[in-house]
Amino acid sequence: MGLLRTVIVVGAVVALLPSDRAEQERVAQTAVDAARWAMGFCERNAKTCENATTAWVAFKAKAEFAAGVAYDVALTHVLGPAGPGQNPSPPAETSAVSTRGTLNSRDLEPAWRGNGAR
Repeated sequence: MGLLRTVIVVGAVVALLPSDRAEQERVAQTAVDAARWAMGFCERNAKTCENATTAWVAFKAKAEFAAGVAYDVALTHVLGPAGPGQNPSPPAETSAVSTRGTLNSRDLEPAWRGNGAR
């Protein structure tokens, strides 16, 4: 489907190009001028490019931090503390009052589940 869409778009562009030689040269020169104008943007707008560079550096640093956090969460919470391919030992409760407060394992079971037999 993507190939068909590409063929249709390229065909439409080719069909819209001029057939007169002088008009073809004018279109080509316009494309060259547009490319030169776009490449010289930072020469004309130095402050804008400096601001964009500063914003890009900050965005990149935040993206690296977010990727690191996602990686750490995936390793510790999704794959478990031992990592992939290892069998972690079950956590042992050290006292009657664990890190969950005063709740025990029976309190944490959902009351809305059935007894499993149907």
